[in-house]
Amino acid sequence: MRKEVLIAIIIGFGLGLIITFGIWTANKALKETAPTTTAPAEEEVEIKPTPTPTLELTIISPKNNTISDQELIEVSGQTIPQAIVAITYPEGEKLLEADEDGSFSTEISLSGGDNQIKISAFNDEGDEATESLTVVYSTAEI
Repeated sequence: MRKEVLIAIIIGFGLGLIITFGIWTANKALKETAPTTTAPAEEEVEIKPTPTPTLELTIISPKNNTISDQELIEVSGQTIPQAIVAITYPEGEKLLEADEDGSFSTEISLSGGDNQIKISAFNDEGDEATESLTVVYSTAEI
């Protein structure tokens, strides 16, 4: 019985080698005869994200270090379209949204003396641009 098992193992090993050699030869033959023409290279199209405009803030009125005899003044300026604009001043705060052109305008009230006004614009990414100015409110005759 031992002879028969040994012969079966040798025959199985031989058949395995023959099958492996056949597969290796077939793969080698297919690789050599495969067409070497290549398809035309497709142009790579680079998709660039739309750049978001740089957040800028320009104050049109009032000018810095202005003396006013009016309690109510108009604060206006220019930034990017639909930016959120925050205006803080001694008498309070205002939030507004710039229009399609980036323009904004609102009226604020001043307190007597120096008024520190801080105007900040924010875009959708959370970037901030800030301008500060001083307006003096005085009812004295000049």
